Amino acid sequence: MTAKNDTQKSEKNPVGNPGKYPNKKRARLTSVAFVESPLQFLSALESHEPTEDLLIRARANAKGMTSFLDAFDPAWLPDNVRLEREGAKPGVLRKADFDRIYLGDACSGQVHKALSLAYLERRLPEVVILDDGLATYSTIEILTAKRGPLVRPRQKLKASRTVMAAHVADRLRGLATTGRLRWHTALPVSKDLRRAFLKTGGEITRHRFEHLQTLPTGGSHPRDNPVIGTALAADGLIDAAAYRAWIGDLVDAHGSITYYPHRRETDAFLTDLARDDRIRIKHVGLPIELRLVNLPPGSTIRSLPSTAAVSLAVLNPDVTISVTEIPAQWWTGASPDSLRESLNAQTVKADVES
Repeated sequence: MTAKNDTQKSEKNPVGNPGKYPNKKRARLTSVAFVESPLQFLSALESHEPTEDLLIRARANAKGMTSFLDAFDPAWLPDNVRLEREGAKPGVLRKADFDRIYLGDACSGQVHKALSLAYLERRLPEVVILDDGLATYSTIEILTAKRGPLVRPRQKLKASRTVMAAHVADRLRGLATTGRLRWHTALPVSKDLRRAFLKTGGEITRHRFEHLQTLPTGGSHPRDNPVIGTALAADGLIDAAAYRAWIGDLVDAHGSITYYPHRRETDAFLTDLARDDRIRIKHVGLPIELRLVNLPPGSTIRSLPSTAAVSLAVLNPDVTISVTEIPAQWWTGASPDSLRESLNAQTVKADVES
């Protein structure tokens, strides 16, 4: 992935940076971001503009969020950014007339309820989709379709939730037609997906974790031989024994490793890993992007296809990201073909539009 297209303008609006209109003076914005994971939180920080008062509403009871929020230093927040551990509630949207809403998980039931109740008969402001891991691709594909609810792959909803998810999807598609739906991303975007989203009237803007790179979060060392964990086995999408064997093969081939577990990996699995004294389990609290951003040039990070691998390639292009494609026999059959193809298609040096 190269930086040559980082300021490439969308086909809808002549902007190279989010919300920056070169010939139009912008009034101060008031915005809210609903986030449910550490990556969504970091994405909200990257989306924040200097002339914007941003309230981040973090869902503290989501898996891994409490430990992340406890470890995150409030001093790392940009100016004019506030944090509340309340998540998405219709009340906060009713009490303030926000100019912009950032969505970390556009498929979240809590978010759907808040938007549906607060804006049932009101005009939605501009909405910005933030990165939510590789699942973001599925969200964008749904929004480029003419119809269909915002639902995660494999997720089965009750009828009432499906109606609400379809309602929110239609409202967001309507925003796209008026130029008020944007995707702000650090992920590689395929030409087909970019073309389809722009055709709806949506806009794509880019970041390279500029704010994150200013944070004094420390770093790691090449001797740690870092391996990024995945939730695919914990979620039942790939065979846990095959995944465990892959980690063992890495140790046999490269020596001792430092394993950074995904927040959804089980205690039982990690306990089994820890029985091998060549494997150091490192629970970091903060996202892997914050902990491995300062690896020195020439270091190697190993991983299955993951958002973290893509993010770290953006953050530190002098580090080698060794991504192992997931073999066909690992898949359990619990995921759709589109998800399997999408994951294995995500290479760090992809031939994509940025």
